[in-house]
Amino acid sequence: MVPSFGAKPAAHMLPPTTLLKQSTAQVSCKLDAEVAILNLDKSVYFGLKGAGAEIWQALEQPRSVEELCKLIVDQFDVEPARCEADVQRFLHELQSAGLVEAVG
Repeated sequence: MVPSFGAKPAAHMLPPTTLLKQSTAQVSCKLDAEVAILNLDKSVYFGLKGAGAEIWQALEQPRSVEELCKLIVDQFDVEPARCEADVQRFLHELQSAGLVEAVG
């Protein structure tokens, strides 16, 4: 599960000011440049690296979609519009998997 930086626009767009954080129904740990996540409710394991790992680590604290996009644009060679679509898609995947939740 990693942002693709080149795929189609996300079908489920979150408003840029939406705050998200890691779900309490998971445990995770950093392994070198990767992150391992276990969904406690579904007993499903996920692995993230690169931009996905950066986003995951940022979500230790509530972050807006807009903040996450800026973080990735600043750290990776990607155009802002492409980054936004990929980050939106990635966040939707994380939400669908029960790994992140909206705050507020």
